Amino acid sequence: MAPAMMERLKRAFFRRYKLTRQSIGCTLLVIVIFGLTMYFMNVMANVASYLSPDNTETPKLSDRLFEAIPSIHLLWLTDLADALMFVPTVLLVLTHYRPLYLLSKVLLTWALCNLMRITTVAITSFPDPRDGCIHSVGEFFTTFTLHRCGDCMFSGHTIIFVISALVWTSHGYHRFPHRFRWLAWICLIFVWALCIGSAVIVLANRAHYTVDVLVAFYIAGGNFYIWTYVFERYIEDKGRLRDLTHPWGDGPDTRPHIQKKEERRQRKVADAEKEAAMATEDSGAEMRSVVTEDPPLQQNEPLGIHQSDPSTAAAAAAMTDSRHPL
Repeated sequence: MAPAMMERLKRAFFRRYKLTRQSIGCTLLVIVIFGLTMYFMNVMANVASYLSPDNTETPKLSDRLFEAIPSIHLLWLTDLADALMFVPTVLLVLTHYRPLYLLSKVLLTWALCNLMRITTVAITSFPDPRDGCIHSVGEFFTTFTLHRCGDCMFSGHTIIFVISALVWTSHGYHRFPHRFRWLAWICLIFVWALCIGSAVIVLANRAHYTVDVLVAFYIAGGNFYIWTYVFERYIEDKGRLRDLTHPWGDGPDTRPHIQKKEERRQRKVADAEKEAAMATEDSGAEMRSVVTEDPPLQQNEPLGIHQSDPSTAAAAAAMTDSRHPL
């Protein structure tokens, strides 16, 4: 029983995922790049925490939204918001018909955001907006913590929110059948509401200033579409890395079971069009049957003149005599 089950799982796995040496190698390279940026971002966050001024002695920066949003002390809500955005996005990537391509795109976007954060997080030291935060005291390369003092510009949590929302916007909407596009719009509205609500939770916890959150929105959105342009313009259009970008060939989804489903849908559409055409022909035949035709003209009768009218007949005779004089 177990070998048969394993064999079915194996067939199902390779029916969904087409793995080649090229696609696996590219994905592993992207994962390594992403891991390096994550590590060095943590290092620079430790440096920023070490250099940040003590917010019990240095006044916090003035923030307009802090005046409008009440303060809470529930940092676990920020991490929960990360999970609520990130876990469904992982499931979307795993069930996508080009999973390694989408995974590479997401990780490269995140890695570019990390690289930008490496260059900004410690260059200017901000007094942390949250009371009771912990300063890093050294050991920059071996300390791994969350919610450190001075880890401000810009918000790493918001990066996750925005990338997840953009993945659903660009790659989740089209996963819904056409007749369920209304459900896709509901899903997108929910995703973006959760993204914005999560950013508000970050501000309410005073984990970041408003400028940190806004800059994260701009950078994550820009980097996502930068990589979208790079993949489409310099990789897909030039036919490079085909095993990664088009594992099942050209087209939106060319897996066999998807193609059979599409063929069934096209047959239904063709049958509906054929029935509509037949109904149109039947209605046209009924209309022709009730239309009466005028009787044909006599052979020598001028156009528009009937012999039953004496005056018109006389006029016609006079015209004939004038055309044929003796």
